[in-house]
Amino acid sequence: MTSSNEYQQNTQTLQLAIAIERHCGQLYLDWAYRFHPYDLGTSIILKELAKEEVEHEQELIRVYTEVTGKKAPTDLVKPDALQGLIQGLLQSIQDHYFVINLAMAKTILEMALNIELFTRDFYQQYLKKTQSPQVLALIRRMIEFEDNHARILMERLSRIQISHGEANSPRTGNSVASL
Repeated sequence: MTSSNEYQQNTQTLQLAIAIERHCGQLYLDWAYRFHPYDLGTSIILKELAKEEVEHEQELIRVYTEVTGKKAPTDLVKPDALQGLIQGLLQSIQDHYFVINLAMAKTILEMALNIELFTRDFYQQYLKKTQSPQVLALIRRMIEFEDNHARILMERLSRIQISHGEANSPRTGNSVASL
């Protein structure tokens, strides 16, 4: 049986997870459209990641309903930590909607990678706080997905840098070590 404290923790954390997945799905879809004229392959990858984020959101909503007996709120706000992570990026890419150069492409892909690492870390912290077998199984799957997404983004980032004659950036190298 779940304690009142764990129930509250599960409820709040699942709401945050739903908000994160929802927001990331929207961001990735937007970025996919921005990449379309510059790099169709990256655009397709970002569309697929957006689709998976929506699927994750739906799975989290289902588990939320099963755990709480209530419908998930629709007015969830993304966590401040995630907003802080992306705020600088959103300001740096306002000059052009579409990706127009390598610097912009790298900025977006690095931000997507940082978001995946942030989300994975969020789930890992939550993993330590729950006892519910159902929630534990879901969170473990989410961590695997986030790791896979990070690998895909690192590969894509490396590929665009190589195609433009650049070595791996130091920031990406540091992120890789955390996987």
